[in-house]
Amino acid sequence: MNHVSSIFLLSDETDLSVSEHVELAYTECEHIARRASSSFFRSFRYLPESKRKSVNALYAFCRRVDDIVDGDWFPDEDLSHLDLLTEKHCQDLLEERTFNTLYSKEEHFIRLRALLSFREKLDGIETGVKMTDPVFIALADTLQRYPIEIVHLHELINGMEDDLFETTYERFEDLRRYCYRVASTVGLCLIEIYGYSDPNARRNAVEMGIFLQLVNVLRDVQEDLSRNRIYIPSEELAKFGISHSDLRDSTLAGTKAWQNFMRHYIDHIHAHRKNALGLLPLLDKDARRSPRLMCMAYNAILDEAVRRNGDVLSRRLTLNFYRKMQVAFSTLLSPSLD
Repeated sequence: MNHVSSIFLLSDETDLSVSEHVELAYTECEHIARRASSSFFRSFRYLPESKRKSVNALYAFCRRVDDIVDGDWFPDEDLSHLDLLTEKHCQDLLEERTFNTLYSKEEHFIRLRALLSFREKLDGIETGVKMTDPVFIALADTLQRYPIEIVHLHELINGMEDDLFETTYERFEDLRRYCYRVASTVGLCLIEIYGYSDPNARRNAVEMGIFLQLVNVLRDVQEDLSRNRIYIPSEELAKFGISHSDLRDSTLAGTKAWQNFMRHYIDHIHAHRKNALGLLPLLDKDARRSPRLMCMAYNAILDEAVRRNGDVLSRRLTLNFYRKMQVAFSTLLSPSLD
């Protein structure tokens, strides 16, 4: 368990009290969550206020890390003190890996330096360093309220960092390891906010992260290809006579080989989903509705993949308005939510 300093230091540039700083920080995290994902944000609204604010803070942190890797957002501050450390980090990483050729060396440097700044701030939370970034102000307060292990947030950054390199996986176990880093770590943080008493909830939270991320791989396959990222393991594709290069062939979706592969891949997802759903009854009653809504939405996305006969290549895997409304109403009417 992490030990967050009890002295939470804030910027003293204004006359606001500590509690006012924290509330403003949580409000900023709420804005980030609202702008980034309306569906996720709507699922958060079922949580009690204190839990909802902390989930928004965690989501805002994850969103910022993801945006850094994609080049969509960077900290508005001088990070030059991290230049030498970033250079060394680059050299260490490049001993075993190759950068994504989509980005220049300078772009990789900027992204890695920003990620290092986030690692630095996580370390600062533990030691009571002054926080001025709203996301980290709210996150520090959340870490005081709930027994979240900061190591999970560092591991999340490690996983996101993987996307800066040539992203290909050989075995399904390699993909599962990536899913653990970028999704299960978040689940392990979330359950500390949601609340639980059965320690098995941690194992189920890991499975939940893998289930959700495996669905994301299907949903985002086109976008990931455009970013030179391929998450579907080559060994799994090869069982059906498919190679990574074939994924860029617009006619692949209509072949028997691809359809058979998709049934195989979806079987993998179903195995993790079964264990993931075991998490819901283990959570505190006041927190079950939010993750249940998320599961139902992802189940609907998976059903859509089946309905399309496995075609996730010709167009993005999304739900139309009617299906979204079905999911929303079925969630509201479900007798097992509480």
